[in-house]
Amino acid sequence: MNPSSGSSFYVYGKFGRGVLAEIRREAFGEDLGQFSWITADELRRFLRELQLTENSHLLDVACGSGGPALFAANTLNCRVTGIDINESGIDAGRRMAEAHRLQGRVHFRRVNVRDRLPFDDATFDGIISIDAMNHFEHREELLREWWRVLRPGARFVFTDATIVTGIVSRDEILARSISMGHFMFTPAAEHERLIQGSGFVDLRVDDVTDTIATVSKRWHDARDRRRSQLLEYETPSDFEDLQKMLSAAHTLAKERRLSRFAYFARKPDSP
Repeated sequence: MNPSSGSSFYVYGKFGRGVLAEIRREAFGEDLGQFSWITADELRRFLRELQLTENSHLLDVACGSGGPALFAANTLNCRVTGIDINESGIDAGRRMAEAHRLQGRVHFRRVNVRDRLPFDDATFDGIISIDAMNHFEHREELLREWWRVLRPGARFVFTDATIVTGIVSRDEILARSISMGHFMFTPAAEHERLIQGSGFVDLRVDDVTDTIATVSKRWHDARDRRRSQLLEYETPSDFEDLQKMLSAAHTLAKERRLSRFAYFARKPDSP
């Protein structure tokens, strides 16, 4: 993801701590090392939608600490490049790649997506970006870069967990975005306009809000049961801020006032 330097949510340097792994298993059912809302089953489905093979090269935009990228490489036996602005996340991903002996197929690079992506045209057979689009301001430029680095016929999928689909109060917005860096809320149908305007075809949008409603409650409760352990390296303020965020995420998702959608599209084949 793309947090600000002061974010307390992206504790990539503490990724390997046992209590965090325990919490992820309770929240997600299967621990991928994720710092997003995605579950293993959901990620498997997204990867199938990209129609990749063992000869494919996948780009993971805002890869965080690299857990889903490594999962993709293991699942598809393909190459994966993960990019993120957070240096500690990239370092964590590299360590995990080495630990799993995947450094030959999975590579991580520190990249700011506001800049031109450091890849040649038509490099990738697919792009995935999980719950990070809400951190990016210049999405038209980013989609143009995706178009450039994708091969003809290649597909992408991204999720955005903060699509405004109801009335949300100021306090709820503040609670939902606390401890999560630079944050933007997007009106319904805006991504569809941007994707189609960038020239992509076969656009499909899936409502995956239920994932947040379920995961946020489990995550909140798992953390609450381990409060004393977490306070060994989280400040009381950081702990409460994340609990408030998870509680707000649950309520807003359950009531469908903030929704999470997955966007699938394809670069047209060459003429």
